[in-house]
Amino acid sequence: MNHQEQVQQQYATAGNLNSRMALHWLFSTNKLGWNQWVFQNYDLHPGQKILELGCGSGYMWAGRADQMPEVSLVLSDFSEGMLREAKENLCDMPGVAFQVIDAQDIPFADAAFDIVIANHMLYHVPDIGRALGEIARVLKPGGTLYATTLGAGNFKEMFDLLHAFEPAFVFGQKPITGKFGLETGVDKLRGHFAEVEIRRHPDSLHVTQAQPLVDYVQSLMGFGNVVNIIKGEKAEMLGRYFENIIAQDGAIDISKDAGMFIARKAA
Repeated sequence: MNHQEQVQQQYATAGNLNSRMALHWLFSTNKLGWNQWVFQNYDLHPGQKILELGCGSGYMWAGRADQMPEVSLVLSDFSEGMLREAKENLCDMPGVAFQVIDAQDIPFADAAFDIVIANHMLYHVPDIGRALGEIARVLKPGGTLYATTLGAGNFKEMFDLLHAFEPAFVFGQKPITGKFGLETGVDKLRGHFAEVEIRRHPDSLHVTQAQPLVDYVQSLMGFGNVVNIIKGEKAEMLGRYFENIIAQDGAIDISKDAGMFIARKAA
């Protein structure tokens, strides 16, 4: 199974993504929350046309109808399963269109949007240069791309613990951050945008329960070899391993390294 097939399997539904988000909801130390922080960085104005690529289950927009000006919002994903869940989650939100879209071939005219959003997804696109070219093409002059991603230090302590538990463990974060991470994305974006800004989100995890951490690890289908190792009896052993660390230290503290690029097209 190649990487793209693994990604398609990983995001066929929102189940794996929801398991990962649950860990952040339960144990993040920054009480503002990732979603609210990301949303507060968007510069939204009435009449704007907005496209989100890789919208997932639509979690970014849920419950925000009263926080938004009147805009035209197109939510897209390459996964039909994800898009179905987004439609269900946002069924009471007016003025939203849903469409299956490949970021490498965006089916809209030049200069169609004021804003394009791509959260934690550009590192999955096979040809990222082509995708960034498409995003720049559909943005109006002066338009903005908001793109979140990970930094190289994300979850370092968890990966260290997993390697101590099972030295054969390999997680695919280095390819992710190497392809489009906080340290590597600037140069790729500058080939298509006049201005590029980075904003980092200060946060960490203080994990006091083992099972949500096991669920997170088991949700990592398509990232390295984790699902081939952490299953069955091995998953139970991992749970006891985390429980012992929490019993001894009171919690497992994990660094988070994530943020947002704000890239503006020349006016």
